Amino acid sequence: MNDRLKELLDNEHVWPSNYSFKFIVAAERLGEVIEILGEGVVVKESKKGKYVSVTLTKLMDSSEAIIALYTEVAKIEGVISL
Repeated sequence: MNDRLKELLDNEHVWPSNYSFKFIVAAERLGEVIEILGEGVVVKESKKGKYVSVTLTKLMDSSEAIIALYTEVAKIEGVISL
């Protein structure tokens, strides 16, 4: 899948380029996601506060950098990448 994602990203972007990441994660795992993503994260709680959506728009240097970030976040239990 990473090869397909890389191809799609490279066809849509000229690097460096801003890229928007969006994840859904259990509220208790929010700190882990923020630790990976860094500053500029926008967080929105679900109605009951059990889950949060995390959005970040960041200047990325390459499709490889985007895939690496997705790979790191995917290690967090229960995270959903959108």
